Amino acid sequence: MQYLFIFIGGAVGALLRYQLSFLPYWYELPIGTLCANIIGAFFMGFLTPLSLRIFNRYPYLKKAITTGCLGALTTFSTLQFEIFSLFQAGAWLTSFIYVFISALLGVISCGLGFKLGVDRP
Repeated sequence: MQYLFIFIGGAVGALLRYQLSFLPYWYELPIGTLCANIIGAFFMGFLTPLSLRIFNRYPYLKKAITTGCLGALTTFSTLQFEIFSLFQAGAWLTSFIYVFISALLGVISCGLGFKLGVDRP
């Protein structure tokens, strides 16, 4: 049964990721992937403290949201490919900015989500 929940969550996450891929590039930065990873980091941080309280009763729902939806939404391999492509195109500064922004905003977003998740009653 958990596989069905992961499958459904994955379908939702993949569709969200696909929609974000239509966001235009901004100064050569792939905004769609950046947004997908930042949103995913936020919700992973937000759901982690909640999972101890809420999802213990609904483990399939937790799998659907985290492994399925957030797993399909976020994309480390696409991030790596985009960084590699920027390097190949000679956009060294842009690639370093993209790595820095992705890592920094990801950690901040995850921390903010975690803080909001802990503070929920």
